[in-house]
Amino acid sequence: MLRIMFAAALAVTPALPAAAQTVRSQNSTEPSFGRQMDTSTPAAQGQTAARATPDGLAWRNDRLTLSLAGGAFTISPLLRLDLDGVSFFDQHAPNGFDSGTQVRRGRLGARGTFLQDFEYNVTWEFGSYPSRANTLFEAQVAWNGLGWATVRAGTFTLQHLPEYASSSYDLLFLERASITNIVASLASGDTREALGFEARGSRWNASLYGTAGVTSALHDSKQRGVVGRGVALLVDEPSLQFQLGFDATAQFSPGTSPGPDSIRLRDYPELRGDNANRFLDTSGIRTDTAYAFGPEAAGRVGPVYLEALYQHVVVDVTNGGSRNFDGWYIQAAVPLLGPSRQRVRNTGTWARPRTQGMVDPLNGHWGAVEAVARYSTVDLRDGPTRGGAQSIWTGGLSWYLSPNLKVQAEYENGQIKLDTRNRDFQAFGVRLAISL
Repeated sequence: MLRIMFAAALAVTPALPAAAQTVRSQNSTEPSFGRQMDTSTPAAQGQTAARATPDGLAWRNDRLTLSLAGGAFTISPLLRLDLDGVSFFDQHAPNGFDSGTQVRRGRLGARGTFLQDFEYNVTWEFGSYPSRANTLFEAQVAWNGLGWATVRAGTFTLQHLPEYASSSYDLLFLERASITNIVASLASGDTREALGFEARGSRWNASLYGTAGVTSALHDSKQRGVVGRGVALLVDEPSLQFQLGFDATAQFSPGTSPGPDSIRLRDYPELRGDNANRFLDTSGIRTDTAYAFGPEAAGRVGPVYLEALYQHVVVDVTNGGSRNFDGWYIQAAVPLLGPSRQRVRNTGTWARPRTQGMVDPLNGHWGAVEAVARYSTVDLRDGPTRGGAQSIWTGGLSWYLSPNLKVQAEYENGQIKLDTRNRDFQAFGVRLAISL
């Protein structure tokens, strides 16, 4: 089945309209330095389109868009497919991670604008194996009337932690670092029910949300949290950019159903196979409150993109005391062919390399290729809680064949330290990603 979907994707994608060759990606902007205008939000793009094009169907922002009432209402179909193959090997302990193929993301929905200052997005998730699939991924509405800020409500992915603030299509690797997923599980991440405020300037971003549960996992309506992120671009030159920020989150009510209130921190080994094994796992901890905080840093040195994050996690135990965990990662992307990553002012993140149209070797157009590397580590051991400590080295290549199509491959070498027996492993992962 997966082989058939790969072949179909390759057959369909080159047939995209020629107009797509000259339009920017939805998640990309021009370089931030020397620019005062932001056209990266859907509302801003809708306003620009309303002035530049008549009503009707057009290919804009790499998507087929229907514009009505002089641009007062727009709608674009949304399709996202991440088709993965993962192979784990060199495991010396039994009952380890299983290899396999999967539809990691299979999203279908619609997004657009209305009354020019409002944007909306309704998306369903049919993939996400081995997590719970066939769920509502996003159902949100946002108001951009202030220009410099957005008020957003519904179910969506929060601008918290750099790997969630950016589009998942822009990720350097097949999966986010484990410390990112663990911290996001407290009160942010994707499919999170939230109400929040996102502000930005030419060299800064800030966000603040009140959150409830998530739609992609069973939860209780009592779950409550607060999430915030702030970043500032301290150096902004054509050959050197440096951004420093801070992320914080707190969960005030786990909302465990049927109870008692508890929290469980765990993650996959930064790749997902055919089973749901997560040896990095604290099991349930009785608690009313848990929080995490720490700095982030990102930027470019010439064409090389660098990103780092540290988070300290505290879980207040119900019967007294606390558990303290931490984790961090550092990762880099080096362009081998094509341009480097560029900063997206609207999110304070760096988007994938910009490409124009479909790859065309006969005319010397090979798209963009970047090499990526990451080291990540997380320690979930404190006192009687023995959740393990995981460290992973990862290297890979990403080939962007067009704004809508990319191929990724990566290799992992990792170890999970457990009180019973350490688990060493190696793994390969490949992905064909389509975003329309």
